[in-house]
Amino acid sequence: MLGSSVLNKKNDDYTPDEHIPLVRLDEGGFLSGSISHGRGDRLHQMETMAKRKDAVLDDMEAAVDRLGFIAHTIRSEVTEHEQMLDGLNEEIDTADQRMGATMKKVTKLLGTSDRGRLCCILWLVLINVLLLIIIILF
Repeated sequence: MLGSSVLNKKNDDYTPDEHIPLVRLDEGGFLSGSISHGRGDRLHQMETMAKRKDAVLDDMEAAVDRLGFIAHTIRSEVTEHEQMLDGLNEEIDTADQRMGATMKKVTKLLGTSDRGRLCCILWLVLINVLLLIIIILF
């Protein structure tokens, strides 16, 4: 760690590292090759690093804000789709009840004759096709 403190290997204590030269970074954050010993250069270097960190934090804050907006939009869409599915489930339950009543009537009719059975089967197929078309269209 340059610029903070180093571990003294002889007695395992932390001591200031004033004697360690700092490497200066250029505007892009890369090593520029020049070594600085002055406090003014160190201060300037620390200010530059702080500005870069602030810029990164500002970018992260903007990204988190965008994610929050997206999450809110997704939640609204999910709620809307849940309501639509609830309505569809109610319609399916109603159609199921009607189909059950119709099946009971058909079962009663099928007990009569073969011609009656054939007519009932044809009517039921026609009704099922119509119900299927109605469900698909609405």
